[in-house]
Amino acid sequence: MTKNKDYRKQLEGQYRALAEHLEKIGQERAKTEPEQDQGLIIHWEKTVANCRQQIAKLQRRLNK
Repeated sequence: MTKNKDYRKQLEGQYRALAEHLEKIGQERAKTEPEQDQGLIIHWEKTVANCRQQIAKLQRRLNK
């Protein structure tokens, strides 16, 4: 596989993971305040930030 093809495949996976975690955060925040697990929300927000960083890095590599 060429590098660009590999980067595109990784990018697709990162976008999928990002969407899944944003959906999880939305579902957890849709619950009433006492039922929300703030620890999970914080964990998923960190994962979302990491996914966004990886996406930016892969996009920079593709543009070279």
